[in-house]
Amino acid sequence: MTLLPVIGDDADAVRVISESLDRVTRGGVEPLTGAIDDVQGLLGDGRIDLQRVAALQQPMASAEEAFTAAEQSLNVIDTDGLVGALQGPFESLDSQVSEAAGALRGAAKATQVLPTMLGQDGARDYLLIFQNNAEVRATGGLPGSWARLHVEDGALELREQGSWPDFPVRDTSPLPLTPGEIATYSEAIGQFFANPGFTPDFPRAAELWQAHWDLKYPDIELSGVLAIDPVALGYLLEATGPVQVGDRAITAENAVEELLSRPYLEIADPAQQDVFFEQAAATVFRAVVSDAAEPVPLVEGLARATDERRLLFAPFDPAVAEQLAGTLVLGEQPGDDGAIPHVDVGLSDLTASKMSYYLRYRLDVQAAECLPDDRQRLRATLTMRQSIDPASAAELPPYVTGGGGAGGEPGAQLVAVRLYAPFGGSIDAAMIDGEKLELTEVSEIDGRQVATIVIELTSRDDLVLSADLSTGAGQDAAGQSLVTPSVVPGSGDRTFASAC
Repeated sequence: MTLLPVIGDDADAVRVISESLDRVTRGGVEPLTGAIDDVQGLLGDGRIDLQRVAALQQPMASAEEAFTAAEQSLNVIDTDGLVGALQGPFESLDSQVSEAAGALRGAAKATQVLPTMLGQDGARDYLLIFQNNAEVRATGGLPGSWARLHVEDGALELREQGSWPDFPVRDTSPLPLTPGEIATYSEAIGQFFANPGFTPDFPRAAELWQAHWDLKYPDIELSGVLAIDPVALGYLLEATGPVQVGDRAITAENAVEELLSRPYLEIADPAQQDVFFEQAAATVFRAVVSDAAEPVPLVEGLARATDERRLLFAPFDPAVAEQLAGTLVLGEQPGDDGAIPHVDVGLSDLTASKMSYYLRYRLDVQAAECLPDDRQRLRATLTMRQSIDPASAAELPPYVTGGGGAGGEPGAQLVAVRLYAPFGGSIDAAMIDGEKLELTEVSEIDGRQVATIVIELTSRDDLVLSADLSTGAGQDAAGQSLVTPSVVPGSGDRTFASAC
């Protein structure tokens, strides 16, 4: 029967669905169900129970193996050959299994590496950075607040806290910069603690932050750098419930506004703003590690934040880094990925303002043509606007608008858009609202051509930046695009179909 056209395709699909559902039920869902008790007792009183983490390792590994096997079986079926009544349900199951398999791969690795990360073999210290999306950087946002996270045998404690000006501006970068980095970002990426996030490559940003730390705190060795943004904190508040910071209740629903907008409108003194942010960070942290936090929603929030690249971790322990290799939490910028082309866009505020709270953008990449040598011609389109009208923007406090100090009228914002071509590829042309743009700032970092384009946004009207790119030789597969996380929940990262 499976050799007959159409009918055979449908029969194969039904068989694969049946086998996949059995596999994920027996090998995936059942082990996870049996581990529920360990999850429920995982967190409390400022400590993660490392014995319960160890008990989760085998169920997680079994579930990941089952879902991955089901994912591979479902991916073999060509949905174009299925009848309409079967095609939709099959594609829905395929998508759900793939999503679950991806989440379980991360969770399985996390349970393996957490005991080491959390001080099972001795105390560890991490630099915890709270990225402020209201002043956008390619990794997410300005490192507005920071803290030292001390962990030992599962116990978590925030030690020193502060804001980025605590670290002095250096005459030169505390780490050597490559010619490509200097050409793309200038030496400011290393001189200022505020600027390592100019690069979308989080491991490199973390190296620069570590160098600043070592100069200020030479007696405290870091085991890594963690970064999180207010959008992700909102996800975690779904597990903890509201927290009280002074006279403000911060909830999952209002976290972005309360942390990225209201303080700048109501607190005039930047020093008092910093105090509020430090209090908010400490309060949310205590809620997350308390007995009241619901572990399953907390894990879901952490997973969502990781998927959207809002929770990032750069480990300095090579063994931990090796265990986490290939996971989104590392925030690595893709390099040579074989046949897969990558197009990345990193955004950085140039207005020295908090206007990125009103910044809206979306990235779309499509393959337009298959070229010789298995190259592809791509079209990348970045659509940008402000979510606030010009009159209202002009009335915002100078601390929010930047006061026009970077050029332009108060209420406008300047954004550095850095477009990264696929490895070995090129940026061939660019246009703004259909008018050809002369590319004057083009450099190369780690085999990827980079064009820096400065955009001024002044209204709610869409501004469209489009670029024609060519991939490297042999990059004939479906591609992936990455764009800086914004103040809007969700991810702007996408995959795009191949033209070959």
